[in-house]
Amino acid sequence: MQLTTPGRGRREGGLIDGPASVTAIAVAELRARIIDGRLAMGAHVTEHALAAEIGVGRQSLREALRALESQRAIVHVPRAGSRVVQLTLQDAFHVTTVREQLEALAVRQGVPATGDALTRLHTAMHTMQRNARAGDEKSAPHDGLEFHSALVNLAGNDHLNAAYAAIALPVAMLMRLNRHAQAEAESLLERAARHQRVVDLVTEGDPHAVLAELRAHHTAAYLLGDHLSDHGASPDALAWADARTRIDAE
Repeated sequence: MQLTTPGRGRREGGLIDGPASVTAIAVAELRARIIDGRLAMGAHVTEHALAAEIGVGRQSLREALRALESQRAIVHVPRAGSRVVQLTLQDAFHVTTVREQLEALAVRQGVPATGDALTRLHTAMHTMQRNARAGDEKSAPHDGLEFHSALVNLAGNDHLNAAYAAIALPVAMLMRLNRHAQAEAESLLERAARHQRVVDLVTEGDPHAVLAELRAHHTAAYLLGDHLSDHGASPDALAWADARTRIDAE
């Protein structure tokens, strides 16, 4: 194998060649497809076709699928292969409540913010604005995940970052559902402006104002539609969904 610049690869006979880990490239490509919906929730993964499409061997693809299984994005069904996880109302309850607690803790620890962490947040904001001006809906969940990951990173707390990374894929999947639910009511430019308010408040250094702004964001508008099964949902999850539905309907 001929080595190229780390983190990048080239195609050789239809297969990606070059990086130290072809599996890492497959993981990154699968993550991107899951986040933007090209691999929809519940979709069956056809290994042969997907490996050829991405340009990796089937063994590398299988290793990537196992990695994403550990990230709760892929499930393996005995004798049926792999499929993208189908999130439920219970999953949304768990993921969203954990996400909001982590983001709130990060804001309390990280605002006022300076240095590289603040630069990363501004960079994420500029990317979101650029893609909004281009009308790029496919990038919306990617941009949202990077923005909120950068927000968490303000705390400079590796344990917080690791905890957020552990739920990043289901968070992004819910962001995509939320964007779909809000697309008619809020343009991409309006969405970017809403996130810019967060950046402005972070820059001003007032954590309480940042938290108030985040609480005003309708992050569970998808609950107004029939996107997630409530089968087996706990009473706490049902009560949470009822409360958030009333808030997001306002």
